[in-house]
Amino acid sequence: MKPRDKQAGFTLIELLIVIAIIGTLAAVLLPRILESDDIAKGTATEAMMLQLATAANTFNRSEGYYPNADMTYLKRGKKPAWKTDNGQNTGIESFVLMVSQSKRAGTDLSDLSDNFSNTDGDQNGPELPLLGMKYRPEITDAWGTPLVYWSKLNISKKQTVVPSEYESAVTVSAMKREDGTYYGHKKFQFLSAGKDLTFGTDDDIVWPSN
Repeated sequence: MKPRDKQAGFTLIELLIVIAIIGTLAAVLLPRILESDDIAKGTATEAMMLQLATAANTFNRSEGYYPNADMTYLKRGKKPAWKTDNGQNTGIESFVLMVSQSKRAGTDLSDLSDNFSNTDGDQNGPELPLLGMKYRPEITDAWGTPLVYWSKLNISKKQTVVPSEYESAVTVSAMKREDGTYYGHKKFQFLSAGKDLTFGTDDDIVWPSN
């Protein structure tokens, strides 16, 4: 055997050393990578909430009230013939329905289609004019959990949310400040469960945030 053939490839000990080094690097770097990913998702969720808040303000300027969170349509004239609410994900579904009725008062949210979900599997009935769909979508945060929306008229009311199609429904309350008042109590509130996917914990994201 030629000398250079003896040096070809790794010995078992060398291979184990390389694996150990890779494992150590992974243990050090992976938490930082995951943390950076969560920071990016948090920023994306806040940006989306700002976009939805703009849609709420547009609706308010046109109709004189913020989109309701209980499927109540206060516009004069005939109410859209959508199906009865099933009591799940009601707030964010109601918001989407309200702002998707007309170009004058509404906002086309189709650019958020990657964040649409239907964890409770309900149908709307008539097609949503600005979205061209008949199912009743929720909008999820960057981690895939449906956002919760309250208008000022029912911000003190708890909502039932289905986090995903594989999970059971949970009860969610609007977030309060240290002084006991609700964030957005004079307008509306959007709430995200955050990176731990659980409502009511320290990593929840709320809009407005002041």
